[in-house]
Amino acid sequence: MSNFVMLRFSLFAIAFSCLSLSAQFGGSYSYAFLKLSPSARITALGEYNVSTMDKDPSVQLANPAAMNAAMHGQLSINQGISPGGMNFGNFSYTHDFKKFGTYGFGVQYMAYGAIKTTDETSNVTGSMNPADVSIYGGGSYRFGKLFGVGTNLRLITSTLASYTSVGMSADFAASVKDPKDIVFFSIVARNVGGQLKVYSKGNYEPVPFNLQAGLSFGFKEIPLRFHVNFHDLTNWNIRYDNPADNTNANLFEDTANTKKKSYLADEIFRHVVIGVEANIKKIVYIDFAYNHQRRMEYKQDTRRGLAGFSFGLGLRIKQFSFHAGLSALPLKQTQAHISLNINTAGFVKKK
Repeated sequence: MSNFVMLRFSLFAIAFSCLSLSAQFGGSYSYAFLKLSPSARITALGEYNVSTMDKDPSVQLANPAAMNAAMHGQLSINQGISPGGMNFGNFSYTHDFKKFGTYGFGVQYMAYGAIKTTDETSNVTGSMNPADVSIYGGGSYRFGKLFGVGTNLRLITSTLASYTSVGMSADFAASVKDPKDIVFFSIVARNVGGQLKVYSKGNYEPVPFNLQAGLSFGFKEIPLRFHVNFHDLTNWNIRYDNPADNTNANLFEDTANTKKKSYLADEIFRHVVIGVEANIKKIVYIDFAYNHQRRMEYKQDTRRGLAGFSFGLGLRIKQFSFHAGLSALPLKQTQAHISLNINTAGFVKKK
């Protein structure tokens, strides 16, 4: 096995264990960090969310069509921490040009920490610090009060020891918003693109394309907003293909006529993330969500745990907005995410 293959195998194993990438598709694409939640609020709402639209500028990475004039002058700083010493995050800035739309740019990164390097006989030869970085920019334009479209374009670089790769991808999104701010719907095609430079000659890998849709709705008199989001809509069966699920027979039974189990309901709900957000006078925000795919991939027979559930708490005070999100992992581990948004336009006095 070559050093490159060993290196890629190790990184994919780490990413699968700590970042909950899909067991069905994990390792089948490069730049897996592009699938990570961009902010603490989205982490708290189940990690897949394209149904949020307000002043939060960090939603640009999830849904560029959600960018709007209320994000003018917003600076967003996001940091996620996963078990195993890995960290990821992004920072961005958004500016509104009134009749010309709302635009933003930023940097997204993933640092895997120090990893020992070995030769073919497992002798330690040193260490490396692999990392992925994406520089992105995008914008949105709204047609009146109802419809909006948006796009992001990103340049991606990845360094794995002596191997490097460069790629490009784009997001395309469209949204419909109720003028009374009761219903919001979006559909987003994320990461349309590919590698411009591969890690090693002849080893081309696709980027993690994901077609998503989301719907949120609220009420005038009740400070609650419900979110229903769908992900991986171009891949029907995203279950882990476990041969043990298809037979109940033992070594002494004839398995030729064993009826194959149906997992239709499970296959459907693995695409669904359900969340709810409550707010107290739009100052304190409380988030809760359930991600069925994550729950099924991380559940254990010996303990129930909270894997698949996520929680969040946000606070807005004048020009500052702080949010913390927690996503439960198995074995009493937790993925933490914190976000800080600063309204820089709020420091400028209007004449």
